[in-house]
Amino acid sequence: MSLASLLDHLRGRPIERDLSPYREVLARVAALEPAVTALDDAGLTGRARALRARVADGAEVEAHLPEAFALAREAARRALGQRPFDEQVLAGVALARGKVAEMATGEGKTLAAVAPVFLHALAGRGAHVLTFNDYLARRDAAWMGPVYERLGLSVGFVQERMSVGERQRAYAADVTYLTAKEAGFDHLRDALALEPGERAQRAYHYALVDEADSILIDEARIPLVIAGETGEANAGPERLAALVRDLAPG
Repeated sequence: MSLASLLDHLRGRPIERDLSPYREVLARVAALEPAVTALDDAGLTGRARALRARVADGAEVEAHLPEAFALAREAARRALGQRPFDEQVLAGVALARGKVAEMATGEGKTLAAVAPVFLHALAGRGAHVLTFNDYLARRDAAWMGPVYERLGLSVGFVQERMSVGERQRAYAADVTYLTAKEAGFDHLRDALALEPGERAQRAYHYALVDEADSILIDEARIPLVIAGETGEANAGPERLAALVRDLAPG
Protein backbone atom coordinates (compact mmCIF):
# COMPACT_ATOMS: atom_id res chain seq x y z
CA MET A 1 0.00 0.00 0.00
CA SER A 2 1.39 3.39 -0.97
CA LEU A 3 1.76 6.22 1.52
CA ALA A 4 -1.07 8.14 -0.15
CA SER A 5 -3.36 5.10 0.03
CA LEU A 6 -2.44 4.52 3.66
CA LEU A 7 -3.25 8.14 4.54
CA ASP A 8 -6.59 7.89 2.72
CA HIS A 9 -7.38 4.70 4.65
CA LEU A 10 -6.51 6.27 8.01
CA ARG A 11 -8.62 9.33 7.19
CA GLY A 12 -11.60 7.18 6.23
CA ARG A 13 -11.47 8.13 2.55
CA PRO A 14 -12.45 5.15 0.36
CA ILE A 15 -10.22 6.22 -2.51
CA GLU A 16 -8.46 3.48 -4.49
CA ARG A 17 -5.14 4.61 -5.92
CA ASP A 18 -3.69 1.16 -6.55
CA LEU A 19 -5.16 -0.07 -9.84
CA SER A 20 -3.28 -3.38 -9.82
CA PRO A 21 -6.42 -5.51 -9.18
CA TYR A 22 -8.15 -3.78 -12.09
CA ARG A 23 -5.16 -4.28 -14.37
CA GLU A 24 -5.29 -8.00 -13.63
CA VAL A 25 -8.86 -8.04 -14.95
CA LEU A 26 -7.74 -5.97 -17.95
CA ALA A 27 -5.12 -8.62 -18.74
CA ARG A 28 -7.81 -11.32 -18.69
CA VAL A 29 -9.95 -9.26 -21.05
CA ALA A 30 -6.98 -8.81 -23.40
CA ALA A 31 -6.26 -12.55 -23.31
CA LEU A 32 -9.76 -13.27 -24.64
CA GLU A 33 -9.53 -10.67 -27.39
CA PRO A 34 -7.92 -12.82 -30.15
CA ALA A 35 -10.64 -15.47 -29.93
CA VAL A 36 -13.42 -12.87 -29.85
CA THR A 37 -11.92 -10.90 -32.74
CA ALA A 38 -11.85 -14.07 -34.87
CA LEU A 39 -15.65 -14.46 -34.62
CA ASP A 40 -17.85 -13.26 -37.45
CA ASP A 41 -20.79 -10.96 -36.62
CA ALA A 42 -23.22 -13.84 -36.14
CA GLY A 43 -20.68 -15.65 -33.98
CA LEU A 44 -20.16 -12.57 -31.83
CA THR A 45 -23.89 -12.17 -31.24
CA GLY A 46 -24.25 -15.89 -30.63
CA ARG A 47 -21.52 -15.93 -28.01
CA ALA A 48 -23.07 -12.92 -26.28
CA ARG A 49 -26.44 -14.68 -26.20
CA ALA A 50 -24.84 -17.85 -24.85
CA LEU A 51 -23.26 -15.79 -22.10
CA ARG A 52 -26.63 -14.25 -21.34
CA ALA A 53 -28.19 -17.71 -21.07
CA ARG A 54 -25.57 -18.78 -18.54
CA VAL A 55 -26.15 -15.70 -16.41
CA ALA A 56 -29.92 -16.12 -16.64
CA ASP A 57 -29.47 -19.69 -15.38
CA GLY A 58 -27.86 -18.36 -12.22
CA ALA A 59 -24.17 -18.07 -13.09
CA GLU A 60 -22.29 -15.46 -11.07
CA VAL A 61 -22.01 -12.20 -13.01
CA GLU A 62 -18.55 -11.28 -11.69
CA ALA A 63 -17.11 -14.58 -12.94
CA HIS A 64 -18.08 -13.65 -16.51
CA LEU A 65 -16.85 -10.06 -16.38
CA PRO A 66 -13.73 -10.59 -18.56
CA GLU A 67 -15.69 -12.35 -21.31
CA ALA A 68 -18.47 -9.74 -21.26
CA PHE A 69 -15.95 -6.92 -21.49
CA ALA A 70 -14.06 -8.60 -24.32
CA LEU A 71 -17.32 -9.03 -26.26
CA ALA A 72 -18.38 -5.43 -25.61
CA ARG A 73 -14.97 -4.14 -26.68
CA GLU A 74 -15.14 -6.00 -29.99
CA ALA A 75 -18.78 -5.01 -30.58
CA ALA A 76 -17.85 -1.34 -30.09
CA ARG A 77 -14.97 -1.69 -32.56
CA ARG A 78 -17.26 -3.15 -35.20
CA ALA A 79 -20.33 -0.98 -34.62
CA LEU A 80 -18.64 2.36 -33.98
CA GLY A 81 -15.11 1.92 -35.29
CA GLN A 82 -13.93 2.69 -31.75
CA ARG A 83 -12.05 0.10 -29.70
CA PRO A 84 -12.24 1.09 -26.02
CA PHE A 85 -8.84 2.04 -24.63
CA ASP A 86 -7.39 0.32 -21.58
CA GLU A 87 -8.36 3.34 -19.45
CA GLN A 88 -11.98 2.95 -20.49
CA VAL A 89 -11.91 -0.76 -19.67
CA LEU A 90 -10.40 -0.05 -16.24
CA ALA A 91 -13.12 2.51 -15.52
CA GLY A 92 -15.74 0.04 -16.71
CA VAL A 93 -14.52 -2.63 -14.29
CA ALA A 94 -14.83 -0.18 -11.40
CA LEU A 95 -18.34 0.82 -12.53
CA ALA A 96 -19.38 -2.81 -12.88
CA ARG A 97 -18.40 -3.33 -9.24
CA GLY A 98 -20.44 -0.40 -7.98
CA LYS A 99 -17.59 2.08 -7.63
CA VAL A 100 -17.39 5.74 -8.65
CA ALA A 101 -14.81 6.23 -11.40
CA GLU A 102 -13.29 9.63 -12.13
CA MET A 103 -12.35 10.20 -15.77
CA ALA A 104 -10.91 13.30 -17.34
CA THR A 105 -12.78 15.18 -20.05
CA GLY A 106 -12.28 13.46 -23.38
CA GLU A 107 -11.47 10.01 -21.99
CA GLY A 108 -14.78 8.62 -23.27
CA LYS A 109 -17.18 8.11 -20.37
CA THR A 110 -20.09 7.22 -22.65
CA LEU A 111 -18.26 4.33 -24.27
CA ALA A 112 -16.68 3.24 -20.98
CA ALA A 113 -20.17 2.70 -19.58
CA VAL A 114 -21.21 0.18 -22.25
CA ALA A 115 -19.32 -2.88 -20.97
CA PRO A 116 -20.53 -2.70 -17.33
CA VAL A 117 -24.10 -2.00 -18.50
CA PHE A 118 -23.92 -4.98 -20.88
CA LEU A 119 -22.59 -7.19 -18.08
CA HIS A 120 -25.44 -6.35 -15.70
CA ALA A 121 -28.09 -6.43 -18.43
CA LEU A 122 -27.26 -10.09 -19.05
CA ALA A 123 -29.53 -11.11 -16.18
CA GLY A 124 -32.53 -9.99 -18.25
CA ARG A 125 -33.82 -7.71 -15.50
CA GLY A 126 -32.96 -4.39 -17.16
CA ALA A 127 -30.13 -1.89 -16.71
CA HIS A 128 -30.58 1.88 -16.52
CA VAL A 129 -28.11 4.54 -17.58
CA LEU A 130 -28.97 7.79 -15.80
CA THR A 131 -27.89 10.87 -17.77
CA PHE A 132 -27.94 14.58 -16.99
CA ASN A 133 -30.61 15.67 -19.50
CA ASP A 134 -33.08 14.34 -22.08
CA TYR A 135 -30.80 15.21 -24.99
CA LEU A 136 -27.99 13.03 -23.64
CA ALA A 137 -30.38 10.15 -22.94
CA ARG A 138 -31.69 10.24 -26.51
CA ARG A 139 -28.26 10.81 -28.05
CA ASP A 140 -26.45 8.11 -26.08
CA ALA A 141 -29.17 5.52 -26.69
CA ALA A 142 -28.90 6.12 -30.43
CA TRP A 143 -25.10 6.35 -30.36
CA MET A 144 -24.42 3.23 -28.27
CA GLY A 145 -27.48 1.32 -29.49
CA PRO A 146 -25.67 -0.45 -32.36
CA VAL A 147 -23.13 -1.84 -29.87
CA TYR A 148 -25.80 -3.37 -27.67
CA GLU A 149 -27.70 -4.68 -30.68
CA ARG A 150 -24.62 -6.57 -31.90
CA LEU A 151 -24.57 -8.15 -28.44
CA GLY A 152 -28.20 -9.23 -28.72
CA LEU A 153 -29.68 -6.59 -26.40
CA SER A 154 -32.50 -4.11 -26.94
CA VAL A 155 -32.15 -0.41 -26.11
CA GLY A 156 -34.72 2.23 -25.19
CA PHE A 157 -34.84 5.75 -23.81
CA VAL A 158 -37.30 7.80 -21.76
CA GLN A 159 -38.08 11.44 -22.50
CA GLU A 160 -40.28 14.08 -20.93
CA ARG A 161 -43.93 14.04 -22.15
CA MET A 162 -43.82 10.37 -23.18
CA SER A 163 -47.03 8.40 -22.63
CA VAL A 164 -47.27 5.58 -20.11
CA GLY A 165 -47.20 3.05 -22.94
CA GLU A 166 -44.05 4.55 -24.44
CA ARG A 167 -42.39 4.55 -21.05
CA GLN A 168 -43.36 0.94 -20.41
CA ARG A 169 -41.77 -0.12 -23.68
CA ALA A 170 -38.60 1.84 -22.90
CA TYR A 171 -38.30 0.35 -19.43
CA ALA A 172 -38.92 -3.14 -20.82
CA ALA A 173 -35.78 -2.89 -22.96
CA ASP A 174 -32.59 -4.58 -21.80
CA VAL A 175 -30.89 -1.18 -21.54
CA THR A 176 -32.74 2.08 -20.84
CA TYR A 177 -31.26 5.57 -21.04
CA LEU A 178 -33.05 8.32 -19.12
CA THR A 179 -32.50 11.21 -16.73
CA ALA A 180 -32.50 10.70 -12.98
CA LYS A 181 -35.38 13.20 -12.83
CA GLU A 182 -37.58 11.16 -15.18
CA ALA A 183 -36.77 7.98 -13.25
CA GLY A 184 -37.71 9.74 -10.01
CA PHE A 185 -40.99 11.10 -11.33
CA ASP A 186 -41.92 7.71 -12.81
CA HIS A 187 -41.30 6.18 -9.39
CA LEU A 188 -43.67 8.73 -7.81
CA ARG A 189 -46.32 8.27 -10.51
CA ASP A 190 -46.13 4.49 -10.18
CA ALA A 191 -46.82 4.84 -6.45
CA LEU A 192 -50.04 6.71 -7.32
CA ALA A 193 -51.20 4.18 -9.93
CA LEU A 194 -54.55 2.51 -9.23
CA GLU A 195 -54.01 -0.44 -11.59
CA PRO A 196 -50.88 -2.53 -12.29
CA GLY A 197 -51.14 -1.67 -15.99
CA GLU A 198 -50.69 2.01 -15.18
CA ARG A 199 -47.19 1.47 -13.79
CA ALA A 200 -44.29 2.34 -16.09
CA GLN A 201 -41.28 0.90 -14.29
CA ARG A 202 -40.44 -2.70 -13.58
CA ALA A 203 -38.49 -3.99 -10.58
CA TYR A 204 -35.11 -2.30 -10.12
CA HIS A 205 -31.91 -4.18 -10.88
CA TYR A 206 -28.90 -2.05 -11.89
CA ALA A 207 -28.30 1.61 -12.68
CA LEU A 208 -25.17 3.37 -13.86
CA VAL A 209 -25.00 7.10 -13.11
CA ASP A 210 -23.36 9.30 -15.73
CA GLU A 211 -22.01 12.64 -14.42
CA ALA A 212 -22.28 11.45 -10.82
CA ASP A 213 -21.26 14.82 -9.38
CA SER A 214 -24.09 16.63 -11.15
CA ILE A 215 -26.77 14.02 -10.51
CA LEU A 216 -25.88 12.87 -7.00
CA ILE A 217 -24.84 16.27 -5.62
CA ASP A 218 -26.15 19.22 -7.63
CA GLU A 219 -29.45 17.76 -8.80
CA ALA A 220 -30.00 15.90 -5.52
CA ARG A 221 -30.79 19.21 -3.82
CA ILE A 222 -33.88 19.69 -6.01
CA PRO A 223 -36.91 17.83 -4.60
CA LEU A 224 -39.21 15.87 -6.88
CA VAL A 225 -42.81 16.86 -6.16
CA ILE A 226 -46.04 15.84 -7.87
CA ALA A 227 -48.85 18.29 -7.13
CA GLY A 228 -52.49 18.14 -8.12
CA GLU A 229 -56.07 18.61 -7.03
CA THR A 230 -58.06 15.98 -5.18
CA GLY A 231 -61.78 15.61 -4.71
CA GLU A 232 -63.62 16.35 -1.50
CA ALA A 233 -62.26 14.32 1.39
CA ASN A 234 -64.42 11.29 2.10
CA ALA A 235 -62.54 9.50 4.85
CA GLY A 236 -64.68 10.01 7.94
CA PRO A 237 -64.87 7.29 10.61
CA GLU A 238 -68.12 5.86 9.19
CA ARG A 239 -66.56 5.48 5.72
CA LEU A 240 -63.43 3.85 7.14
CA ALA A 241 -65.48 1.50 9.32
CA ALA A 242 -67.42 0.33 6.25
CA LEU A 243 -64.19 -0.33 4.40
CA VAL A 244 -62.74 -2.31 7.31
CA ARG A 245 -65.87 -4.48 7.55
CA ASP A 246 -65.39 -5.53 3.93
CA LEU A 247 -61.78 -6.61 4.41
CA ALA A 248 -60.96 -10.33 4.32
CA PRO A 249 -58.04 -12.04 6.08
CA GLY A 250 -54.97 -12.19 3.87
